[in-house]
Amino acid sequence: QVSCDFNDTRSDYCEMAGAIRIRGSTSEVFVMTPRRGTTAGDVVGANATWIAANATSWKMQPYTRKGEARIMNGITAVTVRLADADEAPACEVMHDVPAVVYSNGGYCGNYYHDFNDNIIPLFITTRHLGGEVQLLVKQKQAWWFGKYGEIVGGLTRHEALDLDGDARVHCYRRAFVGLRSHKDLSIDPRRAPNNVSMVDFKRFLMWRYALPREHAIRTDDEVVGGRRPRLLIITRRSRRRFMNLEDIVAAAEELGFEVTASDLMARMADASATVNAFDVMLAVHGSGLTNLVFLPMNAVVVQVVPLGRMEGLAMDEYGVPPRDMNMRYIQYNITAEESTLSELYPPGHPVFLDPGPIHKQSWSLVKDIYLGKQDVRLDMARFRPVLQKALDLLR
Repeated sequence: QVSCDFNDTRSDYCEMAGAIRIRGSTSEVFVMTPRRGTTAGDVVGANATWIAANATSWKMQPYTRKGEARIMNGITAVTVRLADADEAPACEVMHDVPAVVYSNGGYCGNYYHDFNDNIIPLFITTRHLGGEVQLLVKQKQAWWFGKYGEIVGGLTRHEALDLDGDARVHCYRRAFVGLRSHKDLSIDPRRAPNNVSMVDFKRFLMWRYALPREHAIRTDDEVVGGRRPRLLIITRRSRRRFMNLEDIVAAAEELGFEVTASDLMARMADASATVNAFDVMLAVHGSGLTNLVFLPMNAVVVQVVPLGRMEGLAMDEYGVPPRDMNMRYIQYNITAEESTLSELYPPGHPVFLDPGPIHKQSWSLVKDIYLGKQDVRLDMARFRPVLQKALDLLR
């Protein structure tokens, strides 16, 4: 049987059971049918707008950015074929675990997208299999599997195959094409196998990286423990930098924080251990906030949102996930006076007054102006209460 979901806005996904043969060199997945004449009409959940009623094959792009044509144009398609045994290539390698076919292309290499587009969807799709699954990877990036080896090793006990470079026909009794994806940097447990959640994902990361702290400090216990709450400020080397970092550090220390500023450009094991030692994270909107997955539960995430009508995007990407991981979240939206765009454009310019037409024109223009040209200089009279609120949330 084959069961597919082509209606999801984030990814196409198929599960299949029976006799399955996969040939990577031609990007084909053959599903043996019990009788000649089986068509896509027998596929449970198949969307007629994607698969004609008389089709015996269909193409899928196994990557989780389905709505982004520019990115999906670079994703190699996989063809699923319903076939009689004599129509499919003969088995060369037999496997007794399920296969997951997906792409390691797209935004691979962007830290946020590595987690959002690959790691969390892999966790959703495979965690219930308890490591007894094999990854068949299109557009496999060897360095990626090196960087995230601890995570991949917790999801599968088997070698991840480079499907593009393997001409053999691999045979399985169960397979998945595509990855499940629910929302930005998070999981909807109602839709996940075994109802796994982002708390489960956080605990999985703690296991894989041997992170010691499950819960952040409670400041009510500070006098007893003698430790101050720790604040991590994530710095950036290029745009969206804190231009008055020293003022921010001084204000935080006055309130009682122990403060560290870092760009976290380190090996995953080191970066995860560093983040796990803190109770509050502060950063301007950007991929560095992805490190929030390593914070202990009950920690506080403070996101500074630059100008440009970015509030909704910022909330979706880095505001919802902390709450789904039993953490607290504060969003600080800057004013025009706190943006270095005020040094590039005159007061009253549409860049400040009406970003809407810029968004409508193109996302690349939005990125160029609001993400690519903007730093922040926080108004400490306005921002200091935010630091105080973060401290209060640790009680």
